[in-house]
Amino acid sequence: MKKYFKSLNFTFGFILISLILALFIVSLFYTPYDITEMDLRNRLESPSSEHLLGTDQFGRDILSRIMKGIEVSLSMGLLSVASGLVFGLIIGSFSGYFGGKIDEAVMKIIDSLMAFPGVLIAMMLIAVLGNGIFNTALALSIMAVPRFARIIRSGYMEYRDKDFIKAERVRGAGIFRIMYLHILPNIKSEIGATISLSFASAIMSEAGLSYLGLGMQPPNPSLGIMLSEAQDYMLRAPWYVLIPTAIIALLVIAFNLLSDGIREGGEK
Repeated sequence: MKKYFKSLNFTFGFILISLILALFIVSLFYTPYDITEMDLRNRLESPSSEHLLGTDQFGRDILSRIMKGIEVSLSMGLLSVASGLVFGLIIGSFSGYFGGKIDEAVMKIIDSLMAFPGVLIAMMLIAVLGNGIFNTALALSIMAVPRFARIIRSGYMEYRDKDFIKAERVRGAGIFRIMYLHILPNIKSEIGATISLSFASAIMSEAGLSYLGLGMQPPNPSLGIMLSEAQDYMLRAPWYVLIPTAIIALLVIAFNLLSDGIREGGEK
């Protein structure tokens, strides 16, 4: 772990993500106000001691909704990355280790999926399956699988014919032992970087889908929904637009910095 902190990218990314995670954990137990509580007498208030980030068009506390929006973004990211990693690992490891016709068939499917923008695939799935938390998570998970499968496949192809792997075969090690105890640990940096990038991609995609009305639905808070609602009040309440935009940007930048740092640490 220490080698990663030698990278400024990793250090800054780690600090940003730690602060965001702290806010996420607090939001699980406490928010300054009820996220659906309306106060029309105090709508579109600027930041103050009572409402640190101001209020929205219904008088709801923006800070409370931002906290829950971060919770939604990270939860969606976690679900999509976990699903993408599990299925990508199964597909990529078998494809990369065995090669041959299995590899060709699998990679044609993966290449076909990657030929389309991920958000477009997600929009198609949601259009067919309908809106909702589950369908959004399912769409984001399907988007994540091809990236993990390609990265893991490349790692397995690189290591499957190395001398230490051949030695393990001579010793009589089983296929699964070789695949997951001897090859997998050698590509942990690549997988770690992909996890971080996939988190950033999932957060952007969830925000984009919610912004278009295809992801989370009001009155549930989402950074994308908040940004969509705020655009009508850009001149009257500019902070209302800037705050969710800044949070989305910070989340994406933090995970991208972490990914770069993991990649740099893996190369040393």
